[in-house]
This record gives sequence, structure tokens and C-alpha cells, in this order.
Amino acid sequence: MKVFISTFGTESNTFATYPTSLTNFRRSRWYENGIDNTASGPWAGPAKLWHAQATQRGWTICESLHTFTEPSGTVSRAAYEEIRDRILADLRECAPVDAVLLFLHGAMVADGYDDCEGDLATRVRQIVGPTTKIGIELDLHAHMDHVLLDASDLIVIYKAYPHIDYNDRAQELFDLMERTLSGDIQPKMSIFDCRSMGLFPTTPEGPMKEFVADMMSAEGKNGILSLSLNHGFPWADVPLAGAKMLAIADGDSSIADAAAEEFGKYFYLIRKEAALKFTSMDKAMEIAQAPRDKPVLMADVSDQSGAGAPGDTNHLVRAYLDANISNAVFGPIWDPAAVDICFQLGVGSLSCLRIGGKFEPHSGPPLDIDAEIVFLKRDAFQESDQKEKMSIGDIAIIKSAGVEIVLSSIRTNVYTPSFFLDHGITLEDKTVIGVKNLYKHTDIFAPLVSEQLYVATPGLCQPDFDKLDFKRLPRPIWPFEDDPLGLET
Repeated sequence: MKVFISTFGTESNTFATYPTSLTNFRRSRWYENGIDNTASGPWAGPAKLWHAQATQRGWTICESLHTFTEPSGTVSRAAYEEIRDRILADLRECAPVDAVLLFLHGAMVADGYDDCEGDLATRVRQIVGPTTKIGIELDLHAHMDHVLLDASDLIVIYKAYPHIDYNDRAQELFDLMERTLSGDIQPKMSIFDCRSMGLFPTTPEGPMKEFVADMMSAEGKNGILSLSLNHGFPWADVPLAGAKMLAIADGDSSIADAAAEEFGKYFYLIRKEAALKFTSMDKAMEIAQAPRDKPVLMADVSDQSGAGAPGDTNHLVRAYLDANISNAVFGPIWDPAAVDICFQLGVGSLSCLRIGGKFEPHSGPPLDIDAEIVFLKRDAFQESDQKEKMSIGDIAIIKSAGVEIVLSSIRTNVYTPSFFLDHGITLEDKTVIGVKNLYKHTDIFAPLVSEQLYVATPGLCQPDFDKLDFKRLPRPIWPFEDDPLGLET
């Protein structure tokens, strides 16, 4: 067997005013010499697993570029086309191949391309012809429709949010591909449009945990090979946005159709209960001031880089200071200029600093505070949930009125307590721990805190969708319309 492997992904927030360029990809994760030479981690895991599995079987492996960059605005046309065409050129050089395995995100939008993954897969199909098998792994915050299904043979999507199962799903896709190549199965795919958008965590006790368990229980029975719920990415104004249920059956399209509809309606009926609940800033400050044994954790969900926001708003810090919450920590605020000033001044210096609020219209206003510089570090890191070391750039920790604030030189979120603990910040003695993140931190921080709030601050990833200027979203769709499928009447 001869297999072609490549990686190409980002998550595009179409409300961001700044583009994602070729430089973003090159500075983030860009490997031209084979995935086996890269460090482990979420973006590299699937292709590394496929490479290892193919090597064990003695297959011939062809590789192209492996590149991923952090979520941000729409990808420039030139960047998307250059990377896409590089992958396609490498595929032409390798052809003929028996299989193509692609690790993509699913929510990449470029100037002129609403559906980058569909475009890429369609062009791959044109090169390899109808008999080569194409398998794709996607993040569950993806966009998809029949364009992607028509171009591919197998699609497997993460089942877990937070994303802790990317390697499990890569193994699932490889196993299905191997069975397809051997003739053991003949996959048929179908999707059901759930007419919904939102954020639906799967790890807490509740309807989504049960839903995922039921999906996995149904796989391998009654002709069903694989089930995936594509949650959709809610901060992209594109016509194919929204949650879709994907089913793969063995040799029978009607089984796939029925399973996609059954589980799609199942999800639809639990969507309201399953959706992540948000807290207003006023309510969050009220909760923070009540006495308790452990800190309250507040996630600044509207300005976190994991969904394409710049990560430089100050709304929660300002709220802590206004509420006289004097034993708190918050981070990170992306502000390379302020970090540079802190390094020039040095630890122990007192200064009036203007922090954050600089990068784009959703960022402001900046915050002017008198602060002490308490910690500086070049090339700092935090651990991910997989114990991978992730760069957070140069950092400066400043303190104002009892609030410790972490300033960073690169856009990043907080994933584990190591972000604070490795840089001299204690957590158990705090009243409030504030993080730039949406949900990924939740399970890891749970033992350290009394309560976790997802605070609806102003920002580019505003969870109140009515405050965003959607123009191209497919309608009707929940939550804009209460019951678009008419199943609750």
C-alpha cells in the first residue's frame, strides 16, 4: 500500500479584522521534512500516528507539508492558495497512491473560499481519481456539507470537547481506512443538519457525556461504522455553519441516512440543556465577593485566542479593580509593547503602565494602572493537558492593588495551572483566578477552585450571538430561532 499524509489547519474567526498570513503558519507549526521529526502535541498527533501505523505495516509513505497555526482572522487568499498548491503538487509527484490521509481543522475560511477543506479535498480527488481512498480527520468545531462528503471516503471528527481524543480519532480513521483498502468494508457517509450553533462540552456529567457514550455504543452494530457530531464553529459567518451529524455505514447509504437523522435529532432535543452557560460580568463580581474556602475561577470567554480573538482586552481586570477585589490573578493579556517596557524597567520597578486594548476594534479600551513589576521571564512555557510544553513567549507579571496580571508577548490561552505556578504565582490563596480561555482549562482547574464561571465579557468571541453582525448564516438556526426543526411543538 502507498499512502499520502499531510496536515493543514487553522480556525478562522470571520469577525476578526486581522488576516491570517503565510507568516502566521511559518512561525507557528511548519514542517517540511516529515511529521516523524516533529515534537508530539495535538496538532502533530494524528499524522504522527498514521506515519507510525503505516510504517509498522510496511506501507510506502509519501508526505507533504505539515502546518497548523493558531486561530485568528480569515486566511489571506495568497497564503491559502500557496499552501494548498504545495500539498497538491506533492501529491501529483507521489501519485498514484492507494490512500490519502489529511489532518485538517474544518473551520478554515480564506479570502474567496468559504470552505477551504472542501476546496482542498475536491482538488485532491481530481488528482487521485475515483478509486483512491481519501480519509480526513476534523476538529469538532468545523464546517461541513456535501462538498466535503462527496470528495472523500471517510471523515472522522473529534468526539470530545475539550479536545482530548485527537489521537483516538486518528486511530479510528486509520483502522477504517485499512479495512476499506482491504475490501472488508465499503463506507457510505451521510450528514444531518441539526440547525443549531453553540458550545457543547462533553466531559462534565450531563446530556453531552451520555450522547457521546451512546454514539460510541452504536458504532460497530447494525451496519454503523462511525458516528461523529460536528458541533460547528460559531464565530464564522459562512453559509455552511452550524452543527451537523455525520454517520458512516458499511455498504448501505440508507443505514447512514437513518443513523445521521436519528442521532442528529437526539442532539437537537438536548441542545438547550447541553449548551455551555455564561455569566454576566456584574453577576460574576457579585459571586466573587462572597466568602468561600477556595478561589472562584473566571474564564474571559469573549477574548480568548483559542477562538481567534486577540487576547488583549482588560474588562475583567478593570472589574476586579472597580470591585476592590484585592487578591486576584489574571492572565494572559497579550501586549508585546508593555512586556518590552517591563523588561526595560526591571523587576521591582514602579510605573504607570498602559496595558492591552491595542490590537483591533474589539480590543479597547486600554487600561492605565500604577503597577509594580514583580516577575520577568524570556521564552516562558506552560504545560498542556497532554504534558506538552507550549510556548507563551516573554512574560511580565505586574501587580496593582493586589491584582497580579500576566502580560505575554505572544497570543495564548491558559491551559493548565503551570501557566501561573511555574512563574511564581500561588493560586490556593487567591479570591479569584481569571484566565483567558473558553473551556479547555475546566477539568484541569476543577480541583483547585470552588466554582467556575464562563464570563460574557465584551469581545470578538461574544457568546451573545445577537451582538454579532451575522449576515450569511443559514436560517433558520437555533438560538436565533427557537425550534427550527419543529421537533419541540
